[in-house]
Amino acid sequence: MRAKYVASAILATAIAVTTPTAVAQAAPTTPVRSGMEINLPETPFTAAKCTLGVVISPSRAYTAGHCGDVGKAVYNTKGKRIGRITANLGNTRHLDIAVITLARGTSARVDAVDWSGRFAKGQPVTKFGVTTGRGRGVITNPKAKLRGAHGFSLAPPFLKLQDTFSISASLRAAPGDSGGPIRNSSGAVIGIMSTSNGNSASTFAPVSRVPGYLR
Repeated sequence: MRAKYVASAILATAIAVTTPTAVAQAAPTTPVRSGMEINLPETPFTAAKCTLGVVISPSRAYTAGHCGDVGKAVYNTKGKRIGRITANLGNTRHLDIAVITLARGTSARVDAVDWSGRFAKGQPVTKFGVTTGRGRGVITNPKAKLRGAHGFSLAPPFLKLQDTFSISASLRAAPGDSGGPIRNSSGAVIGIMSTSNGNSASTFAPVSRVPGYLR
């Protein structure tokens, strides 16, 4: 059985608007936070809605790999570009994580991250997604397994198929929650939301599998 990705397609209606400012006034910065909604254009009229998972430095963040390919611009809900996908580990490492290089003028809140890769059955975890909000659950299988997943896009090839290493947990997720942060009991990010069956069975991609040069 293949799990379903939990990204969603939305109409791209946000328009960025700028207004003149006084010369002496500093340019406003664009906040970037874990758990915020992000949009990645798929067609001239539609975009994929996902959740930003973790900010690992002032210039780098992660979301789900199936949310967008390398080169895709990433926008906030106001239509302001916050960065661009510069690496996608889905194709190279079977890991459903995309790396976002943040744009100049953003103000990023860096998260605590647990890179250890130590998981246990029954371990409590929390998630946050822009569709279903905050949720609690436990890890049901701590071993990272290569699982098949599928999702749909409004742009060719429409049906996305991918194998990704992931860990299973009793967390509920829905379209739009893709890329959301999975945190341990200490609040550190340990994974990125990947797939869900629509109920209380989901999988997440462990950040411990991200190579060192992308951390």
